[in-house]
Amino acid sequence: MSETNEENPNFRLKAVAELLDGNHHFYIPSYQRGYRWDEKQVEDLLKDISDFASNSKKGDFYCLQPVVVKSKTWEKNDGSDITGWEVIDGQQRLTTLLLLLNFLRKTSEDAKDSKAQFYKIYYQTRPELDFENPKQNEDIDSFHAYTAKNVIENWFSINTVKKSKIVEVLFDDYTEAQKKQQRIEWDPQVKVIWYVTENEKDIDSIKIFNNLNKGKIKLTNAELIKALFILKTNDRKTEELKIEELAYEWNEIESSLQDNRLWYFIANKNYNPATRIDIIFDFITEKNEKDDDDFAYRKFQTLYDNSIDQFWTNKKVQNFTEAWRKVKEVYQTFIYWYEDSSIYHYVGYLIYNGISIRAIYNECSNKTKSDTIKALQSLIKTKLLNYNKTDIDSFLKDDNYEECKRILLFFNIETSIKQQINQNTKAKNTDIVSYYKFPFDLYKLNDWDIEHVGSKKENPLKEVKDKIVWLRFIPHIKCDHEKWYIIVREAEELLKALIEKEKDEGNKFQDLYSKIIGIIQKNENDTKDTIDNLALLDYGTNRGYGNALFPTKRKTIIENDIKGVFIPICTKNLFLKYYSSDDDGNSQWKNSWEDNDRKSYLKAIHQTIDFILK
Repeated sequence: MSETNEENPNFRLKAVAELLDGNHHFYIPSYQRGYRWDEKQVEDLLKDISDFASNSKKGDFYCLQPVVVKSKTWEKNDGSDITGWEVIDGQQRLTTLLLLLNFLRKTSEDAKDSKAQFYKIYYQTRPELDFENPKQNEDIDSFHAYTAKNVIENWFSINTVKKSKIVEVLFDDYTEAQKKQQRIEWDPQVKVIWYVTENEKDIDSIKIFNNLNKGKIKLTNAELIKALFILKTNDRKTEELKIEELAYEWNEIESSLQDNRLWYFIANKNYNPATRIDIIFDFITEKNEKDDDDFAYRKFQTLYDNSIDQFWTNKKVQNFTEAWRKVKEVYQTFIYWYEDSSIYHYVGYLIYNGISIRAIYNECSNKTKSDTIKALQSLIKTKLLNYNKTDIDSFLKDDNYEECKRILLFFNIETSIKQQINQNTKAKNTDIVSYYKFPFDLYKLNDWDIEHVGSKKENPLKEVKDKIVWLRFIPHIKCDHEKWYIIVREAEELLKALIEKEKDEGNKFQDLYSKIIGIIQKNENDTKDTIDNLALLDYGTNRGYGNALFPTKRKTIIENDIKGVFIPICTKNLFLKYYSSDDDGNSQWKNSWEDNDRKSYLKAIHQTIDFILK
């Protein structure tokens, strides 16, 4: 793709190499937050540049997000004046690029030989960063720069990429004028969309931006929409939007959505937009799964073109100022949901189970808190838990898998809500309010599933290696049975034989397995697939050592809890025997899972969730 838009120097593609002429100085005003990119954002940038460098051909270019600046003269620390560019948007990218450039100059011979002179970054209200050697404990900005520098170093240490290729697309010792004069063929280049907010007459229209976005420029849906907002800030006839405020608020929203605790509360694991702020634009434009990636951008482009259609009219949006207010309104709604305990848990439960944010939003719009909670409970009742109280006892894992999982998760959710209410009640006299949130991020990112609490009597272990793992846990189980020491000796002998011969010893394992199950699990009812014998267990705890016995699972749950590993609250309560009655004097025996335990567990489930059932 050839260079475009040369007649508009204030709105064009600009190679990173053009910033390395010693004449580019960037000023960060006080309203901007400091450098805050996290590990993933740094790694994403490195991967994108590396992929482009490895696969590009002559004349190709890769485009980063826009850098928005305006001309600025300021006083340096030594009292002298300097003229450069005030950064309105793009500080995070410029900072990360500078850290990368410094790293390459230190570690690549190609970069060391380059005549490039790196740009400078100055701050209005903060000390200047040492980009070559940021100090971890100097200040918060230096801490994040130090972290990013380590991410860059670690990334290159574990990824087999040619630094020379990356140097080639970032560094360039020829100016554009020299290249044209000498008819030098264009090398692959990493570029930015360079946007200067002054000289408004030089900014033609959205057509220029669309031209820049053709070919090999890689811009996400959110970046395209952001550019529309930026372009519109110059239209003083219809817009009150100020670019400084927009940039600051946009960064604040994007930053908060990087917190997985918030993100996985409003988004499921299978929703992976290029930029997390896309969730707001997808919501506002009512984008569906079948719509293409640019759907939301096209909706906003009709607004930019002043083609106010029925869609925007229905949302009471006539211009980009009102559109930005709508963005902030939706974001603040998400934050309100996130910060209220009951609403948080109900909304998170609905979203996890596939109820759309739009359906939840429409149901709760313009309602008081109490009415919102009632509306959410109604959604859960009608859409997810439309069961009779008496029917759930007979649900079977294989036949009613989804139903069982919904019930057990809601048991955890409602328990979390009640725990919060009880804690707040106790804390009233001390003014100390603790807040337990069910961590949807940890639940969604790990493989939590419904599994048996007590093992089935029939032996599900077929492979010798699984039987070996199972037997290894037997000596660690403490049991009061009078012949348990004999059982342990048999298990150790069989384990040794299986390891040595790597094959089964007739029916010895099955006989021993049945004998152990009979001691550990003294159940009157052999049915094991009902909900009174099911709990949320992670993949590792349940399958890591085969069809583990109750005491083995209990030991692992306790060890993980001590380490701070997330365990659903009801799963933890179950294995700690908090639900079990001690009427017969035996139920609190740590190493058993008996009928009385199952009955107490089922009773606790009903006491907690029956209000939502029919």
